[in-house]
Amino acid sequence: MNTLSHLVTSLLDQDVTAPNTQLGVLRINGSDAGKFLQGQVSCDMAKLSEDKSLYGAICSVKGRIISNFFVIKEQEDILLVMSAPLIETALNHLKKYAVFFKVTLSVATDEFAIQASFTESDNPQTPDALDEWLPTTISDDAITLTISESPTRASLCLQRNANALADNAPASPQAELLSLLTARPLIDAEHSEEVLPQWLNMQRTGGISFTKGCYTGQEIVARMQYRGKSKKQLALFTWKGDTDVSSTLLDSEGKSIGSVFKAARYHDLNVAQIILNIEPTEVNDFFLGEQAVTLIPLPYRLENTK
Repeated sequence: MNTLSHLVTSLLDQDVTAPNTQLGVLRINGSDAGKFLQGQVSCDMAKLSEDKSLYGAICSVKGRIISNFFVIKEQEDILLVMSAPLIETALNHLKKYAVFFKVTLSVATDEFAIQASFTESDNPQTPDALDEWLPTTISDDAITLTISESPTRASLCLQRNANALADNAPASPQAELLSLLTARPLIDAEHSEEVLPQWLNMQRTGGISFTKGCYTGQEIVARMQYRGKSKKQLALFTWKGDTDVSSTLLDSEGKSIGSVFKAARYHDLNVAQIILNIEPTEVNDFFLGEQAVTLIPLPYRLENTK
């Protein structure tokens, strides 16, 4: 059993379900909704359907992620599920382009109560890349999408009664760690317009289409993929003990080789997503300040796919 599997086993002694109040929902309605978003997002909106959602990003003209999201089609509406503090940022950005299309944009966060669920995966094998299609079911009561099958089956459920989870679903630090281990992150406000999609491995997690044609930031994103000038990539690390550690990853000589993107703790177990500036095989020992940390496998492979 590898380190990732061992971590999942230790965290998933039973199914884990918890509210996710950090997420919000942006609604795009209108006959041009798909056409409009096709020119603004990194995923191929032509592949979106009511039973298959997608993962993607809204980028600036410099190719930096303004916000990334899971996108759902519900009849005439398209829902973008993203970090709640970025809803207004994404709304204001998209409004600049929406005037040319028959669409209406609105905040729909208050219409839903969102919960995350993690169960044992039916397929523990590490895939070469994550599938771009996210299986989705829509009912009168809820929308449920599976966002990952590795290393756990991770799902998001958007319950239409926004108060449905208030009394019976406490927050779960286990869910935070399990979410990090899926390595398919949604950025927070502090990272908006700071990172390229490839720095979050979105080329391997179904978040970027290189065949769909133009969208805002596409030229920069494509150039990064095919010229491969940057080694930056998302990696997973773990350690036990103190959470009060440096946000800068160091090698054994004290050289900066990355920075913490997201981190969470359960009891004495810490897990962090770190954006590396190097290939991880170039270094044997890793430190956050004086704290030694351990590199653990991703739930997908990260070979260069030029």
